Amino acid sequence: MLSLVTGGTGFFGSHLIEELRQRGDAVRVLVRPTSDRSLLTGLGVETVEGDLEDVASLRQACQGCEVVYHSAARVEIVGSEGDFHRTTVAGTERLLAAAAEAGVRRFVYVSSCGVYHPSLFASGREIDESTPVRLAPRWFIYGRAKYQAECLVRQSAPPAMQWVIVRLGYLFGPRNRTMHTHVEPAMRDHTMRIIGDGQNKMAFVYVRDAARAVALAGSCPEAEGEVLIAGGNERVTQQQYFDALADGFGIPRITRHIPYRIAFLCGWLGEYFIRSGPRQATIRRAAIALTGLPQHLRCDYTQKLLGWRPEVTFADGMKTAFEWYHKEYG
Repeated sequence: MLSLVTGGTGFFGSHLIEELRQRGDAVRVLVRPTSDRSLLTGLGVETVEGDLEDVASLRQACQGCEVVYHSAARVEIVGSEGDFHRTTVAGTERLLAAAAEAGVRRFVYVSSCGVYHPSLFASGREIDESTPVRLAPRWFIYGRAKYQAECLVRQSAPPAMQWVIVRLGYLFGPRNRTMHTHVEPAMRDHTMRIIGDGQNKMAFVYVRDAARAVALAGSCPEAEGEVLIAGGNERVTQQQYFDALADGFGIPRITRHIPYRIAFLCGWLGEYFIRSGPRQATIRRAAIALTGLPQHLRCDYTQKLLGWRPEVTFADGMKTAFEWYHKEYG
């Protein structure tokens, strides 16, 4: 079976490709001309140059494919609504059209639990696959774009094409380069604070476990037309997360706290006054909400449907992540 993967040179996409190759799938990857393909070369995949704005490249990439795994998107939490719409929403629309034209059997859209409205997290209620979703506020551009792309998949996929949406939890593991570009610099400047008491649960899932769920969504007949959640089963708090990061970076743990409301206000101010640098992505209302609000996710339905369970613990996953990190960055 030939599968197309978009976003294959990124954090999640590279692990998805590894999973598909281990399952015996032939894999084609849509790559930008400037992308680093060193990892792909070792995995024995076919590459097609192009991007989500190049219709001709999308048509070429989809030809002969049975399944499309669409994980490419604008993943930063900074940028204009137009930037996000052009890549995440319009790009998905173009790829859907190309896949339909090529007769692709199944379209798997890799979404995010960031589609849930921050007020839903703030309420403390449990969220599962049946929880209704509404459009996120304008300051959470990433979540809005992912939800709009989901709507496109559900409404625009032709009857002959099966679709599946998989919402991923908070990914961690090796090849997460934002740890180097944003997280470590923000922690080393000694201004980062724990938001609230730090005991809010965060919805972590190890990246390879998430990749297994998405790969299964592409092959499980019962997954057709389903919106699934790939999340972890452990209770990991914000404090535990930043403690693990500090230990991995070899810096003192964060002990200072800031109330959520004040942090949110700082995020609002940061959007207007911090225009560049690694702290640009950490002092944003979206970052404050994703870090400081409780995330009570359940994915029992997904686990039963796919026959899937997260296997890697938070401690083991962080250990593997930092083994890669120190090998990569010294």
